Amino acid sequence: MEFTIEEQAELRRLRERYKNLETFMQKYKKLSYIQLDYSFVHDISLFTVNPELNFEELENNIQAILKVLPAIKQIFAKPFIHLKDENVVLPTEAVRVINNKTIQHISSHSELWTDLKENEIEPAKLLTRVYEDDYGIYENLVFCQTIDDILAYARSNLRMLKELIYTNQTIQINLLERVNHLNYFLALGKLHTGYSRNFDTYYGKSMQSLNKLQFIMNSIVPRLKRPVYKKNKHRPKISRIHKTNILAMHRDYHQIYKLAKYFSTKHISVCDDFTTNDYKELQKNYFYFCQLLCIFAIGHFNFVCDEEEVISFSRFEMNFVFKEWKLKLKTLKNKANPEIIITIQKDKDYKIRLIPTLNKELQVDLENADECHICFPYEEMKEGVMIGIDSIESFRRIEQIVLRAMVYTDEKKEECPFCSHKLTLVNDPVLSDYELYECTSCRTEIGIANCPTTKRTYQFTRIAQLAKSQFIGEEWLLKRKYEAQMYFRNITPITTDLEIVCPCCNQIHK
Repeated sequence: MEFTIEEQAELRRLRERYKNLETFMQKYKKLSYIQLDYSFVHDISLFTVNPELNFEELENNIQAILKVLPAIKQIFAKPFIHLKDENVVLPTEAVRVINNKTIQHISSHSELWTDLKENEIEPAKLLTRVYEDDYGIYENLVFCQTIDDILAYARSNLRMLKELIYTNQTIQINLLERVNHLNYFLALGKLHTGYSRNFDTYYGKSMQSLNKLQFIMNSIVPRLKRPVYKKNKHRPKISRIHKTNILAMHRDYHQIYKLAKYFSTKHISVCDDFTTNDYKELQKNYFYFCQLLCIFAIGHFNFVCDEEEVISFSRFEMNFVFKEWKLKLKTLKNKANPEIIITIQKDKDYKIRLIPTLNKELQVDLENADECHICFPYEEMKEGVMIGIDSIESFRRIEQIVLRAMVYTDEKKEECPFCSHKLTLVNDPVLSDYELYECTSCRTEIGIANCPTTKRTYQFTRIAQLAKSQFIGEEWLLKRKYEAQMYFRNITPITTDLEIVCPCCNQIHK
């Protein structure tokens, strides 16, 4: 399996995040739920934002890159190249340059003639000299590898800073609010164990560093289509950089050489290969993470299990209960893509398939289940569910899926699946198009409606009297806030104005 340089940098970052999962699974092959819950706090992290981030070192590295940025732009615009030339025989209409060798060649190769007239010949092909720019000189290879180092470093720290900033806003706790689940703050407390630094002190520094890294990315990424990088995208890796005349004497290339040396001392490099075995190891660890996160999410969403029952990860199966809902969690590892199966029962059964994978091109069979979700650790994936150790809201996305299954398995609509209090039917002539049930405790509303386009019945949830929020900030932050504005209590897609999107036809029905 081959990976691009960009993919290798991303996979190496993920490897560092998930590398402790296999050690934990080998150490604790069997344990009770109480022991596992204790391990979530003391032995293993289901969420990390690298609290040991050294802001001083980060700022020094950013300044080193910014200092060289003008030289980078100049090399992208006017790189050093070698001019290669060779003699080739081309059709006459494609020839631009002829010389004495062209005349000599055509006079001695009559097979290239198409016609012979008085005192002249008409050639079909001619010998010409073709000149080609060669961007593959050693100095340009060093330049491209340094660019990859910069991008990998910037992307890794951008994700880290974004999570720090977003998490700092997420953890602002209001114990009087009724929009979050009662166990939500307990879950946050466990996920934040070890992250006790007063981040308010570093919030300003984080925003400054994030803006600088984003400026570096915006300066480099649009230029990656230039020939000096595009034609050297598939190149041999340079493990040790030596100084050439150009790297020593040319002003811009010398700056690149100094930055490359600086990176080598800071161990910022993408030159090591990410092998197929590394990929398989990471895939296995990511599956372990999703499996443990499912246990954590379900156990912090009203469901309880026999706390003394021994959990075996080799033949994994757990049973949970909440009121009249029953939930079975198990894994299927006998397939090419191992799966996590969640089955919820009440008035009827509802089966969910979760397929954790690193493969962005994965195509799976979506049958044999009421829902099937591909889980990715990549935030930029549009299709699938983002479940990753970098995102503090990963466990809430799993709870959102479970909540949808609970709603669809409950035909009586007597108990609120969110808080277990009583649901009451809302008698309002304005709502004659659909049935609406409301929980006065947590303000959850559950509706049963018919899609006018497909004529299919669907259900939705919303929060009564929830005020629409107007967010300001960076685009990435707005995206995250809009995603969480319903506190992951919506079982259908919603717009930024909290409008419900019909899951049958993807339209908004007033």
